[in-house]
Amino acid sequence: MENQKEKNRSQYDTTIKDLFEKPPQRLLQMLIGREAVELLPVEFASTQKRFPDLVFLLEDDSIFHLELQSNSEEMDWRMLMYYSLIRQRYPSRVLVQKVLYVGLQKWHPGSAIEEPNLSFRYEVVDIRSIDCRVLMDSPSLEENILAILCRIDNQKEVIQEILYRISDLPIIARADALTKLVILSRLRRLETVVKTEAETMSLTFNLMENDVFRPMILKELRDAERIGEQRGRQEESVLMLTRLLQRRFGAVPGWAIEKIAKADLQSLEEWSLRFVDAQSLEAVFPDKV
Repeated sequence: MENQKEKNRSQYDTTIKDLFEKPPQRLLQMLIGREAVELLPVEFASTQKRFPDLVFLLEDDSIFHLELQSNSEEMDWRMLMYYSLIRQRYPSRVLVQKVLYVGLQKWHPGSAIEEPNLSFRYEVVDIRSIDCRVLMDSPSLEENILAILCRIDNQKEVIQEILYRISDLPIIARADALTKLVILSRLRRLETVVKTEAETMSLTFNLMENDVFRPMILKELRDAERIGEQRGRQEESVLMLTRLLQRRFGAVPGWAIEKIAKADLQSLEEWSLRFVDAQSLEAVFPDKV
């Protein structure tokens, strides 16, 4: 379970970082009030490699460090470490830090360190505080996809709009964008809604060719087949038990017919075994109410 959580977290982080590769200007305007001119590659050498998520050079020559967080955990000391390392790399520039929280649960950790010899603060922004229309109105598809994490009034309508924009892409880019949308939709428990809406556009999306959707569809097919088999066996058991009762005891009363019709497969099999030795209809159903 823990490994699956780490895998999901890695998927979310990688997907969101990919969408930020070209600076999402509208989102940055919301967060910092300025545009980015460049995404800076920043890596710090140490015994354990340190990678801040996103570091932008802004139009006023200041530095903006944005850390993306999909789960609620302590960030204070990590943000302080990044602050120190980035300032050492760019000592002459003003540095602003924020955490963009994209998780489902409420953000619980603080956003400051207060000690006798240390005072450090950073800002946490829950992406759900941003109206999705801000990003949906952007000409950037990356920002359109990020909109699924924002505050949405009509989920179905917004998802349809994103899918229509994705549908205009070439096949390979379309598959990549759809995968990113599905991965982020899990952070809002909207994966099923995305799949349902994509299925209505089946001429555009071949979901069986998509690595994310294919396992979901195959599981649904297996579940449907298993349910169909069980229903078939149940219907056969109902018919068989009813005929056996009629042959031995004559007309089957209404209460028994109703009881058999509502029974699950296990009960039907149990009653069929009792029928073998039963001397009366009531003996087949000893729990008759």
